[in-house]
Amino acid sequence: MSNGARHMIGVMIGLIVTPLVALGLTYGTDRIRLSTRVVVATLGRSNGSSDKWVGALLLLAVAVVLGLLVASRVSPLASLVPGVAFTGLGLLWLLDPGWAVRHPSGDTLPNELVIPYMTLGMYGLYLVIGVLLVAASVVPSRWQARAVGAAPRYGGPPPAPMGPPPLHGAPAPLGAPRPPQAPQAPPPAGQGAPHWQGPPQFGQGPGASNPPPLPPASSPSPAASPPPAAEPPKRSTDSGPDDDEPGEWTRVYGGNS
Repeated sequence: MSNGARHMIGVMIGLIVTPLVALGLTYGTDRIRLSTRVVVATLGRSNGSSDKWVGALLLLAVAVVLGLLVASRVSPLASLVPGVAFTGLGLLWLLDPGWAVRHPSGDTLPNELVIPYMTLGMYGLYLVIGVLLVAASVVPSRWQARAVGAAPRYGGPPPAPMGPPPLHGAPAPLGAPRPPQAPQAPPPAGQGAPHWQGPPQFGQGPGASNPPPLPPASSPSPAASPPPAAEPPKRSTDSGPDDDEPGEWTRVYGGNS
């Protein structure tokens, strides 16, 4: 909602609320006055009337409405319009009370509201309420539109968390930006990495990125011929007749023929 539209709505609220507040304040005061008069007339022996509760509820409703008018999120014109009206009426009673009694009371108010109207005017309650509303309307922050925080861009860092900063040594809240870390100093000369800690590995070496190529496929060689069978041993020509292999009868009966 724009600031101009907010102020226009505030003017409309002020014009509607001003007569309602004046009527509720005057009628509530009249109900309490009647209840108190009965108690005084009977010396405290009669207190069964419901007028005091009606008057008390009306005054409480007026107080709630005035509290909402001075809220920070409502346009200041919503409280400035009734504030100027009540302040002018209170100054009228202060500067010329005779004119205030003769003209408004007899022309615009019913007879049962004349006495509470005069009571509120003579005791300066209209002036107090009016100055209170005007003072609440001149606060500079109420005239400015409430700024809406921009949403973080897509893919950007999240907004900083609200609230007081964490104490020293306490963990940062979730989503808080991390402070930049100081670069680590290199180890002193002559002192390398521990023996159990090898050199840093950042992936495979440049030569091991691909597997070694396979050897080219050679044409199939013709089927090799089976090796020649072993030749039986030749008989020696120098052997005698006893060296011949024994016959079948000899092997059966165990002797030479």
